[in-house]
Amino acid sequence: MSVSAACCCTACCRMLYLSGMAPITVSPSRRRGSAFVPGYFTPLARSIRRRQLRSRRLAARWASAEHPLRISHHQARLVHQAHLAAGGGGSIMGEGPHARAASLTAVVTTKGGEQQEQQQEQMKSFKQFAQTRVDRWHWPGVIMASVFLALLTQAAMHRQSLVGGYSQQGVLIPDEAQLSLFEQQLYGCRTFKAQPVPYVDTAASLQVTKTYTPEQEQAADAFTAAVSACSNFSCLQEANKLPRAPGQFRFPHFMVIGFPKCATTSLYCHLIQHPQVQYAKDKESHRLTDKCRPQLAECPAEAQQEYLVDVLNMAEAADAQFTKAAFDGSTHYAQEGGWLAAQMAEQLPWVKVVVSMRDPISQALAMFLHNYMHNRTAPCWETNGQRVYSCVVQDLEAADRARYGPTVEKWTQAFPAEQLHMVQFERLTNRLSMAGAMQKLKGFLEIDPHLPSDSLPLTNWKHKRGDENSVGRYWNMTRSEYKHLVSLAERNTKEVLRVMDQHGLVDTADKIDWMRNWWRVWQSNLDNNCEEGEEGACRIVVS
Repeated sequence: MSVSAACCCTACCRMLYLSGMAPITVSPSRRRGSAFVPGYFTPLARSIRRRQLRSRRLAARWASAEHPLRISHHQARLVHQAHLAAGGGGSIMGEGPHARAASLTAVVTTKGGEQQEQQQEQMKSFKQFAQTRVDRWHWPGVIMASVFLALLTQAAMHRQSLVGGYSQQGVLIPDEAQLSLFEQQLYGCRTFKAQPVPYVDTAASLQVTKTYTPEQEQAADAFTAAVSACSNFSCLQEANKLPRAPGQFRFPHFMVIGFPKCATTSLYCHLIQHPQVQYAKDKESHRLTDKCRPQLAECPAEAQQEYLVDVLNMAEAADAQFTKAAFDGSTHYAQEGGWLAAQMAEQLPWVKVVVSMRDPISQALAMFLHNYMHNRTAPCWETNGQRVYSCVVQDLEAADRARYGPTVEKWTQAFPAEQLHMVQFERLTNRLSMAGAMQKLKGFLEIDPHLPSDSLPLTNWKHKRGDENSVGRYWNMTRSEYKHLVSLAERNTKEVLRVMDQHGLVDTADKIDWMRNWWRVWQSNLDNNCEEGEEGACRIVVS
């Protein structure tokens, strides 16, 4: 129940109480003596009770004394007045102890009786007053309370329909069915499911159009009209040759091509919150590999139109006059570089390409976990007693998987260095280097490097789900097996760094940093997660 509803219910209960419809209840601590004391007279009853106890204690002290007690003048006056009120004569100061006790007991009894009669009179008058209010306000009170509760219920239902959600642990969680497609993507991108959907100003990119000169405005309109009229690759090639106004991007502007399980989902979730980035209707459509293989130029017309207009969300990009950078986040494109890289460079020669790579062993294990959770376990898992070691060996040897070098080389041969950007997973996910890596990436994409933030939402981390013994938290193998995997991963690392160095994508400091980050992961497992000896048991964790 919400706070407002609780307050209204409290108000209704008070209304019923005042109208006499609700019973008057008193806690056991308020039942003093033999008489029933209603809540209204509790202070008076307590005062009477205190006076009775005080008189009795004083009488007991007086009765036990062999000589006059040392009491204050005020106490002596009270005792003497009580003695006279009880019908006693003279002074009680000179009487014996037993006589004084009897006199004071009579005083207390007399005063107690008078107080009890006074209390009963008050109770009788209260009952008459309450009965009068019941007769007068019973049915009006019922009607007023019913109407008030009905209005309260209607208001609560209206508020829920406007917000389209419910409250969970103080955070408003919207109803996903009532969200737009963009909001649904933001909803799925939250790091913690109790977080609210982030707000994105979708019109912020249009602010640059207010600064256009008449010539720039004319160029912007011509570019927007030409691109939005295209539904195939050949048309886009011609349209993207037109001059653009400041702040406009070619369509599409960039690709995040992989590798899988290398923070590509986190990158996508971060970038779609940027006011200069246009989200795709399908984050991982894989249209180019699923429907245009093996020749992009010969891709069916309907597939080209579906990809450009629907998947890349051309309509919304055109509404923003292409001041938002449209992109595709299909993470398996990197692995298809053997045939896709050259053809993409031919059909979309202006596009920028982002490649993310992770420690090869961690990438292979994370990919295996992904397939395992989707019931796609490899034969190597079953034929080797459900041990993952042999599966990782296969991935580290495969040129289209965790052996990055041969695949990356296809992309470096197809695109110039200024259109390629290599990202290391361990830099993106490390809190100390995250901001610098994100700013460098957004600078490459020619968007504001400080928006929407310098942090990356860590989403889709399957190895962090469940308890400490869940599948994916760690992987069992021997120390010698893991050392063999490290030797293969080190070879793969040197291969891909050599390819990147040949095409000017890394400098000496970058190469050292890449190798050091991956060696840190391998050495941490050997030092902290493996027992001594070549056959020592290991619990390998991913980066």
